[in-house]
Amino acid sequence: MGTISRSYVLIALLCLVAGMAEGFWMGATNSLQYRDFHVAMLLPGFVTLAVYGAVYRLWPQLEAARLATLQFWLAVSGSLLIVLGTLQQVLTGSVVIVALGSGIAIAGAALLLYLFAASGALSEAK
Repeated sequence: MGTISRSYVLIALLCLVAGMAEGFWMGATNSLQYRDFHVAMLLPGFVTLAVYGAVYRLWPQLEAARLATLQFWLAVSGSLLIVLGTLQQVLTGSVVIVALGSGIAIAGAALLLYLFAASGALSEAK
């Protein structure tokens, strides 16, 4: 398994454990106002990053691309900003950080699509 795929899976699993622990705390204390934060930890944090790790694992040639490291950092920073921005939104109502994180995450997803198409993986997937 390559470095990028391992890193994605590691960060995804950290988000999973943190999200599950936060969900347990949320339920135990009846702090349901943090539900959106909990969802953000699990969907952009765990699910999205785990899927990206699986894509890099299934198509290892993607890691050789010059833009793969940039794509990794865009996706991870975007996901983490979405998580932190969602907490900010719950606490203050502001959407500044979550909006910034969403834009960065979209750029990371678009770059992964480009890498996938440019690597010839599309013709392999048929």
